[in-house]
Amino acid sequence: MQAVELYAIQNSLILRARGVELLILPVHVEALKGLKESKSFAEYFLQTAMVNRSARKLYEAWLKKDSTLWRRVYHSVMNDFNEQPEEAAAESK
Repeated sequence: MQAVELYAIQNSLILRARGVELLILPVHVEALKGLKESKSFAEYFLQTAMVNRSARKLYEAWLKKDSTLWRRVYHSVMNDFNEQPEEAAAESK
């Protein structure tokens, strides 16, 4: 089991670990999807998507315990949200 779980729900990204959740708002998810370079993605994620200092500190603590977290967040933002409109279109048929 991984320390931090990721959920893509209603165009928001939820990071959950040990009963604590961080929510990345849809506006930030859309902006992150446009950033292909890893450095700019990480910078935007930490400085803008994490809207307060407490969220940044918690995320940084999670990074120390889960070395795959950056890769999984990037993959989730770039891939998981692309599938949702297709699923909604399939359900409406």
